[in-house]
Amino acid sequence: MHENATRTPRRIVPTLVDMNAGKGQNRHQVEAFIHDHFAQIHGADVRKYLPALMSLRSDDGNLLGALGLRAAAGETLYLEHYLDRPIEQVLAGAVGTSVSRDGVIEVGNLAVGAPGGGRWLITALTAFLHAADQQWAVFTCGPRLRNAFTRLGIDLADLGPARPDRLPDGEASLWGNYYDQGPHVMAARVVQSHAVLATLFERECALTALWQHANEAGQHAGYGARAA
Repeated sequence: MHENATRTPRRIVPTLVDMNAGKGQNRHQVEAFIHDHFAQIHGADVRKYLPALMSLRSDDGNLLGALGLRAAAGETLYLEHYLDRPIEQVLAGAVGTSVSRDGVIEVGNLAVGAPGGGRWLITALTAFLHAADQQWAVFTCGPRLRNAFTRLGIDLADLGPARPDRLPDGEASLWGNYYDQGPHVMAARVVQSHAVLATLFERECALTALWQHANEAGQHAGYGARAA
């Protein structure tokens, strides 16, 4: 009698990257994905989305992850609500070197559809921003996402706590229990992040295709986070 070997199902991972800076069906789908993620995890009612949305998709087009991007140049960042000074000044003080606002990108609306998906977001974000010639990624995150960066060997600068009492009136209540995790404003230097991950992707890896496609998207963006 022969027994069929039991195979572990191959995990579906994102391989494709789409950018959605304007209104349209794809943009609405990505916004709904982000909204549902925060509603499920934090009981939040997200109503604001960053100008450019990046979606991570499988080979067959299934939406597996998303994040938003906003350029600091010419705009106030959402996370600057939590800071007493402009982001470039706070960041310069934390890292001990001058920082140009033109090289800072705010990252937000981070959402994934599977455990461990933070690695997907970090992979795509790093490849995209490096190809787009950006210097710093700044974002608000809790311990879980922070640990994902740490496990990959990416250094983060802690710019201080993200406190809900710094938000405009009535806005904190929309975030459900998000602030219960004690989120902080963090920053990652793109060149350091890229060097770490490029070494990883010199070997064949399940996320190599995602890395390559995000790099191509960054090259063609011409600075896509400013669109919109």
